[in-house]
Amino acid sequence: NVYSDSKRIKTIVEDLLYNRLDIHTSLPMWTRNVCKYGDNFVYLNLNSTDGVVSCKQLPNYEMERQESNMNEMMNISENHKNKTTFMWRSRNIEFNSWQVAHFRLLGDDRRLPYGTSIIEKARRIWKQLILAEDAMLVYRLTRAPERRVYKIYVGNIENEDVGPYVNEIANRFKRTSAVDPKTGQVDLKYNQLSNEQDFFIPVRSETATNPIETLPGATNLDDIADIQYLQSKLFAAIRVPKQFLGFDETTGEGKNLAIQDIRFSRTINRIQQSMLQELNKIVIIHLFLLGFEDELNNFTLTLNNPSTQAEMLNVENLTMKVSLVKE
Repeated sequence: NVYSDSKRIKTIVEDLLYNRLDIHTSLPMWTRNVCKYGDNFVYLNLNSTDGVVSCKQLPNYEMERQESNMNEMMNISENHKNKTTFMWRSRNIEFNSWQVAHFRLLGDDRRLPYGTSIIEKARRIWKQLILAEDAMLVYRLTRAPERRVYKIYVGNIENEDVGPYVNEIANRFKRTSAVDPKTGQVDLKYNQLSNEQDFFIPVRSETATNPIETLPGATNLDDIADIQYLQSKLFAAIRVPKQFLGFDETTGEGKNLAIQDIRFSRTINRIQQSMLQELNKIVIIHLFLLGFEDELNNFTLTLNNPSTQAEMLNVENLTMKVSLVKE
């Protein structure tokens, strides 16, 4: 949304955003890069008479933001203090600060002058979650099936002959493997019993009870508290409510979801402010090149509030204040 006291300024800004920058198509992609990488670099095609003509996306990993350090600021002239330039490493091209729009999401001062990705805090948790899910799957595959114990009567067979005799009996339970004539490989699809799953135990007494026993599989397969714990940490790191992604059901007739919506909108508003800061810079450069030096601040850019619940809450608060003033 564009607001201005001058209709001419508003028309110029809308023409820049909607026609030259194609903001409705470009801004979602720029915002996605900012959330993913923490930064987004856009080259501005400038013209001394037409202002900002167009823009082009620059590769994030090849761009460097170079700012004057304290020693340089003390030794150079007043006109060059706080100079900021951008370097495209692979092509060895240097840009001035007004030629590049650097969208960045500030949050961690250790990464200055670059931004911090939204998913930075979730990277370690995501790896832990993947490992936990793999471990859960392996446990289900190895412990969930039922196993059987076969007690084989060996009588007075010598001890050294017990092993081969038990193996011979165990092999009789298996179906003969087939060889595929086309590929020449052994087809083990019909091998229903395996020594890794069932146990064959030799016994000396004929009166041994239960010659075939069934060992139950794992009974705690629904116990995934560790997976849920890591999921909660992951959602807390990326600041997205679980209900929004379908991992949890709403409770309290939707009131809980409304509260989550308001909290999530604050995260979105923080990202919107970061995007608006650089959009304002682009508009100011455009107005300056067109000769509107006296009206560089005669405009306001806003983005729509993503939460209708937050707007309703603001309206309710404003209504209560007006009622209080009337009383």
